[in-house]
Amino acid sequence: MQAVAENKKRIIDIETENIKDRNRLILHLMWPALCENLLSALVSMADTVMVSSLGTSAINAVGLCTQPRFIVFSAFMALGTGTTALVARAKGAGNREEANHALRQSLLMAAGVVLLVCVAMLLWYQPLIRFIAGKNIAEDTIQLAFDYFRVQIYGFPTLGLTYIINAALRGSGNTRAAFYSNGLANVVNVVFNYLLINGHLGCPALGVEGASIATVIGQSVAFAICLYWVLDGKNFVSLRGRGGKCFDMHMIRRISRIGTPALIEQVIMRVGMMLFTLIVTSLGDISYATHIIGMNIQSLSFTTGMSFGIAATTLTGQTLGRKRPDLARWYVREAIRMGYVLSFLVALVLFFFGGKLAGMYSDEAQVLALAATVLKIIAVANPLSNTRFVYNAALRGAGDARFTAISTFLGIVVIRPLIAFLLVFVIKLDLIGIWIALISDALLCYGLAKWRWKSGKWAMIRV
Repeated sequence: MQAVAENKKRIIDIETENIKDRNRLILHLMWPALCENLLSALVSMADTVMVSSLGTSAINAVGLCTQPRFIVFSAFMALGTGTTALVARAKGAGNREEANHALRQSLLMAAGVVLLVCVAMLLWYQPLIRFIAGKNIAEDTIQLAFDYFRVQIYGFPTLGLTYIINAALRGSGNTRAAFYSNGLANVVNVVFNYLLINGHLGCPALGVEGASIATVIGQSVAFAICLYWVLDGKNFVSLRGRGGKCFDMHMIRRISRIGTPALIEQVIMRVGMMLFTLIVTSLGDISYATHIIGMNIQSLSFTTGMSFGIAATTLTGQTLGRKRPDLARWYVREAIRMGYVLSFLVALVLFFFGGKLAGMYSDEAQVLALAATVLKIIAVANPLSNTRFVYNAALRGAGDARFTAISTFLGIVVIRPLIAFLLVFVIKLDLIGIWIALISDALLCYGLAKWRWKSGKWAMIRV
């Protein structure tokens, strides 16, 4: 308990009247998340660059596995949303026992979800990947995707449990834990990529399967570190001490009340993305490879919004736990202001140097020219796209996951496919039309999230 008390003293109280201290608190929560997201995005880029040495088919194979993997991850993200919101409120109210109980129940729920998704994916991953591939992706690419995803399934248990632990730690204000665990995991991933993709230092050359094995090894390292964080008893959330009820239906319902809309949102998003991917794959291997490169670099541009979003989630939950929605508004406004500045700087880099970034993935002139145009489109919308992440994260921190699910449905299932179909098949803009549709969806979700936050209805939601 003394360690917990000392940890509290190092963190500025959220109700401080000192503006500099409040801004310092936002940055205190944001910078580890930024480093974590930035490192993860860079490692994802490195993964793709390393795999690209095997050719366009390898890039496309890994790309085909993205949406099935995210479908699985959606269940963990939903549980994590509920966990973060409840732990943050418990932290704001100073109730450590309730925060620990929420973590335990979330881990029990995650264990059940892991079992279900592993069985489902072992049975159905091949038909799912074939569905996403459509009719225009070569058979050898599909077989490579099978090799990659089959290994990923065995990493889902550590992936899911790690996400839940990190979600609880973030809710308590400890964003450094995810940075340390995922940071080291990413380094391990890159090292094993080097050893296993093309075969170095006596290791076998396993190609895309080696890249997948490297990812699973990295995830296992992250899980071990996260488990240490919640077993040492020095954090606000811990698995040590009395455990309470083994299955507490009241707590499970509270987690589900927030997590279920978040799950629906994620499933909607992934189904929409799969249908959208079908349109992209219909354009052929060159366009699809360029699209994968664009998505890869875009993930790097989103790190600022996602990082300030993590701070917004934590601070919104904690201030509402103290019955201070006015402070939640202040913290979110300042997080958006800070994030907008960084997003604008990133946009300038993408607009003027996007072609050079794309050159890391491919030396095909057609791919590079198309990618440079795509990255200019990403750059133009980047500041508002990132701001959307902060608003949505704050709404989830308040427990308003139902609204974010509705806006996601409108954007990804309705607006994006309609605009893509019109621009690709009617106006014949091909991949450029795809990315205009993506940006249109992002701007719509930004407008809806901003309107909801300004309405203040999130402050009245009970969790």
